[in-house]
Amino acid sequence: MDRFRGCMLGLAVGDALGMPVEGLTRDEIAGSLGEVREMVAPPRDHFHCGLSPGQYTDDTEQTLILAESIIEAGFFDVERFTSKLALWGRCWTLDPSKNRGVGWTSKTAIQELLRDRPWQEAGLSTPTCGSAMRTAPIGLVYHCNLDLVARYADQQSLPTHSSAGARAGSIAVAVGVALSLLGFAPKRVLEMAATFSERVDRDLGQSLLMAKELLDLDPPEALAEIGTSPMVAETVPAAFYCHLKFEPEESLVVAASAGGDTDSIASIAGALAGASRGSGWIPERWLSCLEERGKIEEVATDLAGVAERICPRM
Repeated sequence: MDRFRGCMLGLAVGDALGMPVEGLTRDEIAGSLGEVREMVAPPRDHFHCGLSPGQYTDDTEQTLILAESIIEAGFFDVERFTSKLALWGRCWTLDPSKNRGVGWTSKTAIQELLRDRPWQEAGLSTPTCGSAMRTAPIGLVYHCNLDLVARYADQQSLPTHSSAGARAGSIAVAVGVALSLLGFAPKRVLEMAATFSERVDRDLGQSLLMAKELLDLDPPEALAEIGTSPMVAETVPAAFYCHLKFEPEESLVVAASAGGDTDSIASIAGALAGASRGSGWIPERWLSCLEERGKIEEVATDLAGVAERICPRM
């Protein structure tokens, strides 16, 4: 139970920690904050300037939408998930102030869903990380069957992200969460995540394996080599690198301080750390101001209940 809680809280605190510096360069972050160790407000001219310390972005919003669709149905149902995505999209379409940084790919695809385009046709082929950042609930619920984890992680990507790279990134994160929950060592988690993702996109799998080979470099050098943009071939390997290289709290600090897509990198790293280590590592200074902490913990409990039915203990 604590690993379910740790995964969901870990991804949310990672998202909130990286939120105020998303899109900034490493040097810009270093010049203003040094390292991102505390929940802070975004600069006044930042696109997240309406959010407060501890609030999360669309990364966590979409993760919760996926989780709640699974809880409601008792299993993953892509039709239900797509309907909930569209309802969410209608909210920020009618009131743009509710848009917490939805990426261009997700935004465009959801607008197509709102025009009644079938989910099988709505997704865009842009290889960004929007489906990888939300896929953790699939890994939690179906952890006893990695083939199902990969299949459903792939399917949940399609309504918004249909490129091979984005689908492979979603698979890598979901498989990584499942294996972390099962207690596999981080290096083995990365290797198996790469194996499963290579079935859809060889380049994504190779990018993950490259991250393992950079562990001896200084972190800024390694992350510069991997890349930290919203492209899935950078965001997902960067998150796995942080998970391999550092203890959980430090992994999120490094991820949030790396520049680029800081909220997504830190969120994925937090999901992996929480699934592996539970919630005890998460500092109270982060949890005390985390938006809707109680709701996130409740969702984690409900996901564990679904998982108990799908993956009964032997």
